[in-house]
Amino acid sequence: MLYDPKWEIKTDPFSLDGLIAWLEKQPAAKTYCYMDTGGCLLHQYFTACGREVDGVGGTYIDFTDGTTWELSKSFAKVAQGKVGVTNRHTFGAALERARDALSRT
Repeated sequence: MLYDPKWEIKTDPFSLDGLIAWLEKQPAAKTYCYMDTGGCLLHQYFTACGREVDGVGGTYIDFTDGTTWELSKSFAKVAQGKVGVTNRHTFGAALERARDALSRT
């Protein structure tokens, strides 16, 4: 069977659905450094979505095209996790937080 790009599911990268779809494809036990703006979860996510990231702050993300996106509280909480919780910076834990945030909306 041949591959057809139309089979790919396209989601809004600025939605929790989009973030969840990406997190589901990441190794659950893989860790990320929340403080590393080049390797943090959101930098990796938006790069995978085809956006060139200039920097990530606590409440915003800057793209190299000069645009800035204010992070929703949900996105920030998914990336940061809860202080004092073991394995809070794994993709699996972030996926759980993202699903929980989506269920609350």
